[in-house]
Amino acid sequence: MSPRQQTVSLAAPRLERRRAGPLVLVDADNTLWDTDGVFARAQLALVLAVQNTVGRQIPAESCLDYVRSFDQALAERHHLGLRYPPRLLIQAIALALQGLSQHEAVRRAWSDGSQSRLASETVSQIERTFFDMIASQPDLLPGVLAGLRDLAVTGTTTVVLTEGSRKRVMRTIEHHDLNGYIDRVFEAPKTARMFERVRGLARNGQTIYMIGDQLTRDIRPANEAGLKTIYVPSAFQPKWELPAGNVATFQAATFDAAASLLIQAEDESRSPVQASGESSNLRVQNRT
Repeated sequence: MSPRQQTVSLAAPRLERRRAGPLVLVDADNTLWDTDGVFARAQLALVLAVQNTVGRQIPAESCLDYVRSFDQALAERHHLGLRYPPRLLIQAIALALQGLSQHEAVRRAWSDGSQSRLASETVSQIERTFFDMIASQPDLLPGVLAGLRDLAVTGTTTVVLTEGSRKRVMRTIEHHDLNGYIDRVFEAPKTARMFERVRGLARNGQTIYMIGDQLTRDIRPANEAGLKTIYVPSAFQPKWELPAGNVATFQAATFDAAASLLIQAEDESRSPVQASGESSNLRVQNRT
């Protein structure tokens, strides 16, 4: 199914626009809202439950760093990446608390979770609690509402992209009353091919931007498809992001700062004379 077929148009009317603006594609998790915070709380509860069951404490100062090192090790092995079944994480940590190295604990959890010696009902209960916790609504990240308002006023068409559940994204949009700022929601893998297809939604001469927090999943494939990109780093930076290198057109610290940069770039593209004396808290990447 193509991204165009996987759209949902929100029923709420758009805010009044002063002019036709660019097409802006926006990542959802950790760009618009704090999904990382929701998962952090759930992961801490998970590791505490495993500790209490096994009767041993984790050998690390930071529980979150400890559990996330296992989380990312499992994600690198699983075809679903970070969406692997959480019971694997439960079993891997249990095995590690029983004296195995992380590598061996992850390998055994992957091949035969029963070696963790946890009762299946115990694993299921910890997993159910984890799912219940990650189902809670995340908070909006700083500057998101202001940034979406600024984009709407300039006539931007805003499309949210997700590789997760479209229904979940829609619920979060509705929970935070963002319907008036979002035109569509796409659920599709973020590949260069997908971004090339999305370009078909743009009007003739309309600039397309991608705003996201992950270099490997948001920025790089959009760049490869010829889009302008704005990187807004989030608190969640998996280890495979480090060697990716920042190839974004622009970088901003917050979503409203990204919106300001985008609007400034659009204004300058419409004017042959660039305004002098303007300052910006945004950094333009050198792409030479």
